[in-house]
Amino acid sequence: MASYIMRRLLIAIPVLIGVTIFNFIIINMAPGNPVEMFVNPDATPAQIELEKERMGLNDPMVIQYFRWMNSLLHGDLGYSYSTYEPVTQVLLERMGPTLLLMGLALFFGLLIAIPIGILSATKQYSKLDYATTGFSFLGISIPHFFLGLGAIYIFSVQLQLLPTGGMMTLGSGGGFVDRVEHLILPVFVLATGIAGKKIRYVRASMLDVLGQDYLRTARAKGLREFVVTNKHALKNALIPIITVIGLEIPLLIGGAVITEQVFQWPGMGLLTIQSIMSRDYPTLMAINLLTAVIVLVANFATDILYSVADPRIKNN
Repeated sequence: MASYIMRRLLIAIPVLIGVTIFNFIIINMAPGNPVEMFVNPDATPAQIELEKERMGLNDPMVIQYFRWMNSLLHGDLGYSYSTYEPVTQVLLERMGPTLLLMGLALFFGLLIAIPIGILSATKQYSKLDYATTGFSFLGISIPHFFLGLGAIYIFSVQLQLLPTGGMMTLGSGGGFVDRVEHLILPVFVLATGIAGKKIRYVRASMLDVLGQDYLRTARAKGLREFVVTNKHALKNALIPIITVIGLEIPLLIGGAVITEQVFQWPGMGLLTIQSIMSRDYPTLMAINLLTAVIVLVANFATDILYSVADPRIKNN
């Protein structure tokens, strides 16, 4: 197991370095000038050039990259062009709300998808199976922004049961009940999309296993169907399920960009949109780097879970 983990870590290091290079080049080649976004509108071209020189934006891209990498290796992500705050502080402030939103959405999405997917597989071609298939297709097909706006219109505007957005009511102490009320709609939107996709994966994986000969043998020995399905079948259907769960963790960040914008949730997704609009290069590079690290960690964790679920994998 130790050698297997070491091999995966050695693969991840050059990938992460490549991501930093690609990340830096793409962001710095983007059209627009960050200096023009925050200097005085009456500033002359000479003053703008002087500010760019002061910030090091006129240096060759290679020099800028190694200067950024040197700061990164010393734990310094730079300062935001728009707020003048340390980027590390900005990310830490936004990371908590996003992790809360993402974690709850993933938890409830899987809590819905796994049992329904198993039940749908065991009741193949029944009315329940058709109903879950229909729900799955709806969850996959409806865009997050459309579902979010629809949920706001019904539950906030018409019924006035839930807040339209934000993380807490302005002027309140942000108590537990208030936070829960603000979480319900964005978690519902993200969890619906996750559940819609995962039900189909779980169902297909279970159907592949349920027809195996060893399960017929288990039934012939008199084991209850619940034990056959949830102990023997589910264990061997885990690897495809682990794959899609591992891939969902980084994808949730992309989904949260839209959802956080719709609900004005003060997390990483909303910060990404704000940084793009203000051409805040240091913050954008930090967000992309953090996303890449999350993707690598998710893939690494998936590989480890593979080896736990099927010991033959770590020998490959």
